[in-house]
Amino acid sequence: MNAFERLDYEHQLILPVLRLARTCAQRMAQPGAVADLMGQELIGFLGKFISQCHQVKEFNLFIRLLQKGRSYVIAPITNLHAENSELARIAESLDSAWGRARQGQAGACELVAGCFEAYAVLMEAHILKEDRFYRVIDTILDTIDLLDLKATFDQIEQETLGLGGHEHYRQWALQFAGATGADERVIFPGPSNSGPGEQAVWSLAVDHAAKASALPAPGAVS
Repeated sequence: MNAFERLDYEHQLILPVLRLARTCAQRMAQPGAVADLMGQELIGFLGKFISQCHQVKEFNLFIRLLQKGRSYVIAPITNLHAENSELARIAESLDSAWGRARQGQAGACELVAGCFEAYAVLMEAHILKEDRFYRVIDTILDTIDLLDLKATFDQIEQETLGLGGHEHYRQWALQFAGATGADERVIFPGPSNSGPGEQAVWSLAVDHAAKASALPAPGAVS
């Protein structure tokens, strides 16, 4: 799999886990909720597999795309990078709230529930944006770029997850894929974390990228 295919496959692993996050959010919002092993494993997946591995791969892909000198990728990449930063912030808040919930602090379980829900909503919308963006710009990178990214992705997995770590998290996520399986496209409604104005701006940016990607590359970012 090339860089785009690897990230897309990881998206299909992440989507069922987000459904689990919503379930955990509902459970943690109930009176008498307690921090359990499933929630702990879920937080580990969000922090380790997504924040420290998947999103670092995306950052390296974004840098490589920007280096190709196509000005039309700047707006979408800026948007996606900002969302990745926000997702990482929510994951950190979730981890902190989880620690307080394990200690039985008042209000901590409700905070955990809110973080799980916020993360799921934003990540679902984020994945939709990325998948559409990748489909219209996947011809920008040449064979050398893709080989370099493969080596970079392999190194990131080794350094952040360790030997066999990626496969461990992959198998863990597959438990929640259900009958559809992680290889099948999971379709969600439009992003729900932003208003009509932001959606219009995003659609215009990606549509522009789709059209511009068929044009000769400019010599430098304008």
